[in-house]
Amino acid sequence: MSSNRATRSRQEDRGRVLAVPADYGRRSMARTVESVLETFPRDWQGQRVLVKPNILAPHRPERAVTTHPELVRQVVDALLRRGAEVMVGDNPGVGGYGRSESAARKSGIQDASQGCFRNLGRNPVRCQVSSKYFSSLAVSREVLEADAVVNLPKLKTHSLTFLTASIKNTFGYVVGGDKMRIHSLCHRPTQFAEALLDVFALRPPSLTILDAVVGMQGNGPANGSPAALGKVLASDNAVALDAAAVRFLGRQPSAVPHVDLAGKRGFGVTHSDSLEVIGDLEPIQGFRFPGTFVPGLAGVVLNRYLSRWITCLPEIVQERCLGCGLCAEHCPSGAMRLDNRNIPRLDKDACIHCYCCQEMCPADAIRLKGRLLRLLRTD
Repeated sequence: MSSNRATRSRQEDRGRVLAVPADYGRRSMARTVESVLETFPRDWQGQRVLVKPNILAPHRPERAVTTHPELVRQVVDALLRRGAEVMVGDNPGVGGYGRSESAARKSGIQDASQGCFRNLGRNPVRCQVSSKYFSSLAVSREVLEADAVVNLPKLKTHSLTFLTASIKNTFGYVVGGDKMRIHSLCHRPTQFAEALLDVFALRPPSLTILDAVVGMQGNGPANGSPAALGKVLASDNAVALDAAAVRFLGRQPSAVPHVDLAGKRGFGVTHSDSLEVIGDLEPIQGFRFPGTFVPGLAGVVLNRYLSRWITCLPEIVQERCLGCGLCAEHCPSGAMRLDNRNIPRLDKDACIHCYCCQEMCPADAIRLKGRLLRLLRTD
């Protein structure tokens, strides 16, 4: 049996999700983390553990862009007390070693790591991947060599994947330009969902603890608005956790391509009758998904094949633009370029609708426009 098949068969029947009311107070978060580790016990003594938060870009915790540092601090502290050898790191969207460390520092995660922070981009390994889109990827050595991966995502919306939580956070395994290569090869939401799961399959996390105390709604993952949700969710199966999180936000997992596909590929359960939720996780009202997301029954189909029928293009908001060039730097197709006055210009024909430009813009100066999209939306 291949390693991927073995992983799927071990995880197929696992659907326990813990939901804990939580806040970012130090004592409160310490109790929450202890509750998680008691619910999903493991012998951590002597284990090399990679703690993988979401460090997208250099934003302060109150922006709700990154995993809150207090969750990171308490997880690291709890693992160290249990005798684990801890590493903390991510490969954020910003390029370059210096920018990665700047993002960790400004988000508060470097300090919260208590000396365990590692720049995961410094030790890439090119490994073979079972995918119809690519045969190999550069992945952080720490991801492959750790005895366990503790995944600490942030619950946020995402203009391409609609939701970024447990599964999407493993995209941070990939180092450097290979992230852009995946975007350039996988234009449509379904294609990117398949690629995302090909990455996830390299190392499904041993434990996932989702920061849903304050999440992000609207046009995430960086330029939406904070949403007070008041929960920490946890599971030893990332797929089941994402399915529970989608339902918590008032949607069905079948409308989110990578969550739906993860269930179909056997990485975990997504149906409500197969999930065991420990604690209160009643669906909330009024949570806003990104402008690219089509709600309701129509969305189950359209969210998979959005780019076939809906033209949703980035548009520069000139009065907000800083002329920093991050949008052009992170455009995998070269569709976004700076003119001689450092003003971004979009080649509409070259745009592949990956929305990396909108994701990386530090000033929320890129909005997404689409006529058919607006007509279809009902929320």
